[in-house]
Amino acid sequence: MIHPYNLLDTNIISEVLKTKPDEHVRKNFLKYENLCALPATTWNELLFGVQSMAMGKKHDFLLDKLVNSIQSRYDIIHYDNHAAWIQADIRARLKEAGKTVDFQDTQIAAIAVANGMILVTRNVKRFEPIQAVSPLLVENWF
Repeated sequence: MIHPYNLLDTNIISEVLKTKPDEHVRKNFLKYENLCALPATTWNELLFGVQSMAMGKKHDFLLDKLVNSIQSRYDIIHYDNHAAWIQADIRARLKEAGKTVDFQDTQIAAIAVANGMILVTRNVKRFEPIQAVSPLLVENWF
């Protein structure tokens, strides 16, 4: 299976769901719309965020957007055996270098590397230690 080349981090999807998203993010999102996917980890973070909200109009609006605008339009790239091997290697190299990185971030990075994708995130600095020990490519659309 050939995957799109942009893997979108949670903060990118959260931004485009805003009433007035950052203009650079909006333009890139529209420009590369057909070349984007989400890692399963990001999908989980988005769903958890909405499910943690109090029931009401905002909850219903965001859940509708996630299901009808995001899930129906973009592939969700799974965390598989290949990504697990890559993540284990990344975590071991980070440990050896004395660096601590959030488990979910190493999982998202591993999915990107396993599928030859560019990770698109606002949190570029959080992924720099991972880039130092892996071939992870990162872009910031902000």
